[in-house]
Amino acid sequence: MKEKNILQRILYFLLGLIGFISLLCSIAASSVTNENLMKQGFLQYAQTSHLNVPAGRYGDYAKAIAQYLDGKAETVQVTNPESGAMENAFSDKENAHLSDVRGIVNGLKIIRWAGGGLAVSLLAWLYFKHKARPAQFFSDAVRGFALSALFLLLIATVLAVWGAVNFDGLFVTFHKLIFTNNLWLLNPNTDLLMALMPLSFFIWYAGEMGKSMLPVLGMMLAVIVAWLKIGKTQKETETR
Repeated sequence: MKEKNILQRILYFLLGLIGFISLLCSIAASSVTNENLMKQGFLQYAQTSHLNVPAGRYGDYAKAIAQYLDGKAETVQVTNPESGAMENAFSDKENAHLSDVRGIVNGLKIIRWAGGGLAVSLLAWLYFKHKARPAQFFSDAVRGFALSALFLLLIATVLAVWGAVNFDGLFVTFHKLIFTNNLWLLNPNTDLLMALMPLSFFIWYAGEMGKSMLPVLGMMLAVIVAWLKIGKTQKETETR
């Protein structure tokens, strides 16, 4: 019985992780493919005058990149201002890197739907399995989700502190872990993609993405508070 309870607690904890991570991946995918947000970042931080790309064309580049990453276009192309013809926006190396990024975005989308669907389905199954004791099911589920929220908040805090102290180091480490090649090592003097997205752009973008994730943070805090209140109520009941 004790081992069964431990396995059940682990299951609820994992379901909480899957559920919260699915929400975070959904927000991350939406942020990365947000054309307007990307254009706003370009206008603030891009430095492309040396590559003959004026700020007036940033909207075209933001749209081309966002649509490609979102799977709505097979290539990253913009209109040539002189001929009016469509042309590749970036070099082969830059396009190869964007292809890697598109793969990550696709992964985020898969996690969003598969993870979210799995979490909801398993919770529904567990509820019907324990429908004779709904209060116990609710208590166990809240406990598992609260612990998973605390775990994710701890990781988020570590990353936030690391980013605040040394964003460059966090940025490099992230890319080394995520990518299996060095295509992300671009030169802003020669590579337009890097000129559009300097480090300051990524610092700002990370902040905007963090703001978008605040509702999930609110959900996590709400679950933690609910768990603490349930625990307090149970202790009071036991002492009567």
